[in-house]
Amino acid sequence: MTTSTVDRSHDLSQSLDRLSADERMKAASDYLRGTIAEGLLDRITGAVPSPDDVKLMKFHGIYQQDDRDLRDERRRQKLEPAYQFMIRVRLPGGVCTSAQWLKMDELARAHGGETLRLTTRQTFQFHWVLKDSLRPIIRGLHETLLDTVAACGDDSRGVMCTVDPQSSLFHAEVAAMAKRVSDHVIPKTRAYHEIWYGDERVASSEPEEPFYGRTYMPRKFKIGFALPPSNDIDVYAQDLGFIA
Repeated sequence: MTTSTVDRSHDLSQSLDRLSADERMKAASDYLRGTIAEGLLDRITGAVPSPDDVKLMKFHGIYQQDDRDLRDERRRQKLEPAYQFMIRVRLPGGVCTSAQWLKMDELARAHGGETLRLTTRQTFQFHWVLKDSLRPIIRGLHETLLDTVAACGDDSRGVMCTVDPQSSLFHAEVAAMAKRVSDHVIPKTRAYHEIWYGDERVASSEPEEPFYGRTYMPRKFKIGFALPPSNDIDVYAQDLGFIA
């Protein structure tokens, strides 16, 4: 008779020393700061050089990638990979204004390889972004009250909602609820504002991350609201799926 062993390396009820390396890394990241700011200033490489920072940047809505089509050729030339980044926008319920759409279009043309992709979770992604263009895009989004906080990473991702909030008062109410839930579960750390907007760090006696704590979540977490008879969000694909 054999017994199976349950992997508890991401079980946050345990002491930190018994958790996985990634959980310990998050706990030691100073609430998602790491050394991201320093990595952005590194002119030797087109990447963010620290592997831990690459993981932390997901919480900021950013994935570090490279052009796979150029890997072999660049390897032959003894060059580093052609690094680039993907930026995902936080867009609760998939609602954006015309001004926000025009700003994203402008930023994609200037910094995102003239592409802007729609996702299955009701938001937009910039691709082909170079390291020096990360801040211009994020600051440009901020001009129209958009951000990329928690669009990726071990946290609550974008909150989905049945489309077309203007079709009825009920739809508008549920769309507003999706926005409130998104605002409630967004990480409260000031790391995003410090790194991307240049805000000064301010000392405070208040808990920096009262909802998530130092380790955030073991994995991504998805929330969605469906309005019958439509199930366009696929309620069973959510970790928390609500039927209004």
